[in-house]
Amino acid sequence: MKRIKSTPTRIYNEVKAEQFLSKYLKISNGKLTKKADGALEFAKKNYPLTLKLISDELLHKSSVNGVRIVNNEQELIKNYDELLKLAKQKKLKLDGILVKEYVRGKSIIIGGKKDTTFGPIVLFGDGGIYTEVLKDFSLRICPLDIKDINEMIKETKVHSTLNNSELKHVANAISKVNEVMVKHPEISELDINPLIVNDKNAFVVDARIIMNYPSG
Repeated sequence: MKRIKSTPTRIYNEVKAEQFLSKYLKISNGKLTKKADGALEFAKKNYPLTLKLISDELLHKSSVNGVRIVNNEQELIKNYDELLKLAKQKKLKLDGILVKEYVRGKSIIIGGKKDTTFGPIVLFGDGGIYTEVLKDFSLRICPLDIKDINEMIKETKVHSTLNNSELKHVANAISKVNEVMVKHPEISELDINPLIVNDKNAFVVDARIIMNYPSG
């Protein structure tokens, strides 16, 4: 009987995923910390900021209220302590708490998936916590050219909310995700949600990657 080879799976939490994606996309500034002093040092009174629980055992942080927006030093200390207590309560193996700049702009999602029939595909649509509810997205099979990318954007309601500068940044981000999916066949799933776009650029604010490595 022929032995079926297993496929080891490796999941990249937000910090690891953003380190991987930083070669391709702009990442919002952040710092992984294990003490509130480290978060305060990063903050330097530049509020608002976002605090996030980071653990390989917690890929959907919002489901446990593991993401907090803080507007001052007092709120940072209070929420930092609460997140540490939450991690202990959930018995999570904690990498730390990620403190990040709060990027203002429009929230979108760009994702990738390795389909068993078509190979790598890219998804674009309305991002944030209501992605699953709104179902405003489009899909294309890789590789994509600029025509494919522009068609993807126009197929969504998001298109009408973006100005010319934002459209340019979104198209570039989709192009980069297409490049990632083509270059890295080991990626089975890639989620960037949200990608925040404004006149300056498109910033990865949260991401997750699932890698599948064929065994020898």
